Amino acid sequence: MWHFDARGFGRALRERRAELGYSTRSLALAAGVSQSYVVALEGSRSSRDVAGPSPTIDLVVRLASALGVEPTALLAPLMHRSGPHVLVVVEDEGAGLFEAATALADGVDTWVSAGHRRNPAGPARHIELHGAQAATYDADAVDAALRGGLAALGPAVDGERVGIVFSESPSVLLDDTDAVLHAEHRWSAMVGDAVCAAGGRPAWNLCVYELDVLRRMADPFAASLDLIRSHDTVWTTNGTAVRRHRAASMRLLQHFRPEHTSADHWRQVCRKQLDRIAAN
Repeated sequence: MWHFDARGFGRALRERRAELGYSTRSLALAAGVSQSYVVALEGSRSSRDVAGPSPTIDLVVRLASALGVEPTALLAPLMHRSGPHVLVVVEDEGAGLFEAATALADGVDTWVSAGHRRNPAGPARHIELHGAQAATYDADAVDAALRGGLAALGPAVDGERVGIVFSESPSVLLDDTDAVLHAEHRWSAMVGDAVCAAGGRPAWNLCVYELDVLRRMADPFAASLDLIRSHDTVWTTNGTAVRRHRAASMRLLQHFRPEHTSADHWRQVCRKQLDRIAAN
């Protein structure tokens, strides 16, 4: 998934305008827009509290023409692609989770934990997504908390490749399962947009679920299949041992074999489900 870096666009616009000796008024006249709109676009370069406007393709072309550059040269460096959205299923207490999982995720400058599990680096790298007593999941409130928390991290995020480790409390996962699973289908976009809004570049996005909590869901097999669908890949961890991709998905589904169902038959069922997901 691609994300537009509005703050980076504002910086690039101002730097090129200053290089040419243009005022905001002269650039606005050349591009056929209002001076206040140019000021608003450039203002995104430093604003952490208010999101600036996102220019249309037509406007990018007009601004690039006024600045004497190719539209792609102005836009391409400011498009960031999210890193993998990974489902991480913890089979044990997960004491070595961060060390094991983040060791496999390269290209990250700053790791930030969000939600239930905390980054061992301490509170300076952790974001609370809702109140400690929360028993329901509000995706819009979580989105706002993530944006505000990342913005508050300041230099730790600005210009950095940011990895997110998300986890939810067992009470929320069990009491509001459907809402969390539904939000997972747009979580990658939410994280990428929030990281870019804070001036960072979205890297790895790890969503952590405990096997014990999955087992206690109303339909753990269906929930796990939905989680597999909403993520780019799956990892399972046990201590510092990590399985990945199809092998991890199969291992996860094997835990939910119904009583009186043979292991061979259940493996066939799981393979067919994973084949369907892969095909789609």
